[in-house]
Amino acid sequence: MRRIIVVVLLLVGVNVFAQSGGSWKIVLNKKAVLKGEQESDTMNNILPVKKADLSNNGIFKIEYDKKQEPGGWRRSIAIFDTLESAIAQRDSTNILEFYNKDLLKMLWSRKKVLIYTWSAPMDKGMAAAIRIRRIKLCTVELID
Repeated sequence: MRRIIVVVLLLVGVNVFAQSGGSWKIVLNKKAVLKGEQESDTMNNILPVKKADLSNNGIFKIEYDKKQEPGGWRRSIAIFDTLESAIAQRDSTNILEFYNKDLLKMLWSRKKVLIYTWSAPMDKGMAAAIRIRRIKLCTVELID
């Protein structure tokens, strides 16, 4: 019984270490439009974009900078709609890029998308034993 408690505490500690302590920025047309460093920054981060902002051939980029990413873990960044369905996801990366026209296609029918990140262990056994928590980076809204 004591071993089980030690293993559970170890896994919880590893999960907390893997999720905390990163910074991110969102770049639209080569201009940083949103930055954050703490999880509390993310709850109110709303990025309003106009159709005119997305009509050129620019790039929409999300960069996540993890100061001390533990070995054996992979970072994922994803875009979800308001019904929590994944629209786009990139695993084992710290950067997610789209052409502006592709982001406009996502926003055209949905009007709002949510950007999340999370870190998960590469070991499937360890991943099954812990709860992986998504961290919301921001909400992107299409405005008129």
